[in-house]
Amino acid sequence: MILKLNNVILLVKSRWILAIVTYLTIFYNCSNLDSLANVQVQVEKNDTSSNKTNNNNSVPERIISLESAFNKANQENKEIFIAKYNLAIAKSQITIAKAIANPRFSLQYGFGPAFTIILAGNPQQFGLQFDIPTAGKRSKNINLANSNYELTRFQLAALLFDIHNRTRRAYADLVASEAYEDLIEAQRKSALELQTIAQKRYDAGKSPMSEVLLAKLGVIQFDIQRKQAKTRLKQASATLTQLLGETPDQVEIINVDDNGLFNLTANKSSIVPSPKLDLPNLDELLPIAQAQRPDLKTLIQQAYSDKQAIAVCQARRIPDLFIDSGYQFTTFLKHQPYDAYPYSVPNSPGCYLNVEVELPILYQYQGEIMQSKETWLQDFDQINQLKLQIACDIVVSYEAVQVARANVIKYQLELIPKALKVSNLAFKSYAVGKGDLSAAILARQQYQQILASYFDTVVAYQNAWADLEKAMGVSLKL
Repeated sequence: MILKLNNVILLVKSRWILAIVTYLTIFYNCSNLDSLANVQVQVEKNDTSSNKTNNNNSVPERIISLESAFNKANQENKEIFIAKYNLAIAKSQITIAKAIANPRFSLQYGFGPAFTIILAGNPQQFGLQFDIPTAGKRSKNINLANSNYELTRFQLAALLFDIHNRTRRAYADLVASEAYEDLIEAQRKSALELQTIAQKRYDAGKSPMSEVLLAKLGVIQFDIQRKQAKTRLKQASATLTQLLGETPDQVEIINVDDNGLFNLTANKSSIVPSPKLDLPNLDELLPIAQAQRPDLKTLIQQAYSDKQAIAVCQARRIPDLFIDSGYQFTTFLKHQPYDAYPYSVPNSPGCYLNVEVELPILYQYQGEIMQSKETWLQDFDQINQLKLQIACDIVVSYEAVQVARANVIKYQLELIPKALKVSNLAFKSYAVGKGDLSAAILARQQYQQILASYFDTVVAYQNAWADLEKAMGVSLKL
């Protein structure tokens, strides 16, 4: 009996010691949190004053839609401006190919004994020189120039589609950045509400000061996330500005007119189709992609141009003609010195014709012909490789869309409503004194984590659609 009593006394003493240590630890942490809370108040004041200053000095934020972003990018993107010059360059190559070589005028007129004495015998002459291409070289060069012009058009179309796809991605990233900033602000507002309730409970003597400081700590944790969200939003705005062909001269935040699936009440989005819409069958997409992919069209046209280049190289085996014809006359003295000619020297005019031609004996342009043929054969392997890559891209992006849309629906219909319900119940329970602060904070954190995961899923869904659009080679018509 005495041993049991001693054990009980020892257990009671140990519990008292543990309680005292716990109290001292909480008191120390609370004092630190109190100073941290004072810092938080000062930070909020500084943020408020700086925001007011920025709002007074900065220009109003502009709102841009996805369609207007597409139009502005097509009209003012600098890459497109540069690429359009290639069309004029290719068109000038057609003019060059169609040109007929100008004749060259030659004149030889000399002075002195070499042209006045018969013994020297040099006549005066003038004439025209002509370059005459053979084997249809001119028409073959015209065909090659026309093919290269069409190739340039396909390259420009591929660039336009690439800019379109990159603009969609940049706009979607801007939407995600703006939605993420709104999420952080909403979470911080919820933490402030919890802090207010904790303060009221403490003022009423229903909770210790540690709960108030713990709630303040929850508010402070969002300050770094607010700045990170603002930085991400500015970076996304700058990226979209570059695609729109603008030169950023200040830090600007562009607003969007469609938050897409980040707005849980939205039924339609201009960025991606609704997850509830049925997807077309996978076997229907591959023929469309092989008929519409701009890079595949470009590669096929490249093969056609290389085929025309083979014809040009083969025609070089037949040499061109160089014709020089003209008129010549003499300027000999009527009376030659040294009695070289006893009679009066008459004028001795005449015409001449010179024909020059290359003799393809040592070299017949085998290297150029072989090079053009191998380049042409290489094009077919590149076409086949690109077709395989298209099929792979479609399968990967299609599956990514399937998974992402299923996850979006799962979050919308089950996870987010249940997490919100649990969070509200825990919040109300703590407000009326039937629950503790840790349960309310944990419920809110879980809800916020689910919202953050949902946002990541929506970003993945948007990127998957952008990847599928790029794989298909056709812009999304929503």
